[in-house]
Amino acid sequence: MCNTQFKIFVQVLLFILISAILSYGQLLGTACEPYGSISIKDEPAVDNLPVIAYINGQEMARCMTSGGQYSLYIIQDDPETPEKEGWSDGDIIVIHVNGVEANPSFAAQMGRVRKDLIVSTLDIRLDTWGKIKALFK
Repeated sequence: MCNTQFKIFVQVLLFILISAILSYGQLLGTACEPYGSISIKDEPAVDNLPVIAYINGQEMARCMTSGGQYSLYIIQDDPETPEKEGWSDGDIIVIHVNGVEANPSFAAQMGRVRKDLIVSTLDIRLDTWGKIKALFK
C-alpha cells in the first residue's frame, strides 16, 4: 500500500511540475524588448533622457538613456481584457526621446530586437525653456 501511495504522489508531483513549467514557458519570452543606440543630430544621446514607447498613442513602456543606449520591455497584450496593456501582432511601436519622435517606427515582435534610433531634431521642450528662462532672471 505504501508503494502505491508513493507512486501516486510522484505522478501528481510530476503533473504539477510539468504544468507549472508549461505555464511559465508561456509567460517567458512573450515580451517585445527593443534596445539599441540613440543618436541625436549625429551624436550619441546624453544620459538620462526619457525614452517612451507608444502603441496607438498609448504609453507602453519607458526607460532612460544611458551611454547613448536604451532598452525597453513591453509586455504582450492580454486579449481577454478590454484594456490595451501591451503589444499585439500588427502593432506599430513609436518611440519618443525627450518628447521628440525617433525614427524608425517598427512592428512589434516577440523577443529582444535591436533597433537603433535616430532623432534628427531635439527641440527645446516648453518645460525646459521655462527652466532656462528662470536661470537668467
